[in-house]
Amino acid sequence: MENTEKNNLFNTLDIGSFFNVLKKRKEIVFLTTLICAVLTLFVSLFLISPKYSSSTNILVNRKNDVQQVNEQAQIQANVQMISTYKDIIKSPTILNTVSKNLENKGYKLNADEIKNDIDISTQPNSQVFTLTVKTKSPTLSADITNTVAEVFKDKVKKIMNVNNVSILSEAEPNTKPVSPKVMLNLLIGIVVGLLLGLIFAFVTDGLDKTVENEEFITDVLNLNDLGIISEIPATKVEELLASSHFKHRRKAKRRV
Repeated sequence: MENTEKNNLFNTLDIGSFFNVLKKRKEIVFLTTLICAVLTLFVSLFLISPKYSSSTNILVNRKNDVQQVNEQAQIQANVQMISTYKDIIKSPTILNTVSKNLENKGYKLNADEIKNDIDISTQPNSQVFTLTVKTKSPTLSADITNTVAEVFKDKVKKIMNVNNVSILSEAEPNTKPVSPKVMLNLLIGIVVGLLLGLIFAFVTDGLDKTVENEEFITDVLNLNDLGIISEIPATKVEELLASSHFKHRRKAKRRV
């Protein structure tokens, strides 16, 4: 019972000390949070270039003259083919041709640059995969997406000896940037600034050995309190010294 009461007392003291430090060092926490938020906002708005994405959907549907007995097995085979097609899309065979076609439209991009801008995503058990391109220009993103899809559809017939790729939608320029996400970055900056502010506050408080009250001497240093010396303002000291000097001169004159 006594141990439980002691633990509750210590927990109360810890919580009280925590809030006392926050109250005493609130300026540090506030300034650190504000600085991190402003820096994050500045970087997101002025230093990070916005990027725009365009997408197109491609359907993989094998067409065979032989009647398939197990339709589910055929669909599963098409799904497995998507993994192979994803590798083919990013191969030099496709991207070198894409680079040449884009050069005719006024763009100068090599195969590696195009590959870095491409992202291919699929849904489980779906015969459709999405080709997404992200660049610094909405028009460029759309042109690369459509060019890659067209070149892939044309060349895969010769590479795989199949004719099972269909482009479901044409990519359109999207003028709304997908990155950076300013509000998300700002929120992260505020959280990071708040954590750093708390760390700085407690480190500063831990390094501060200034005696502010009697409890610091008795509770923290475990020393006996012998008394308190009050601080006297400098003006008051000068007044006392002047008064003492004046009285001393008057006594000296009386003795003479």
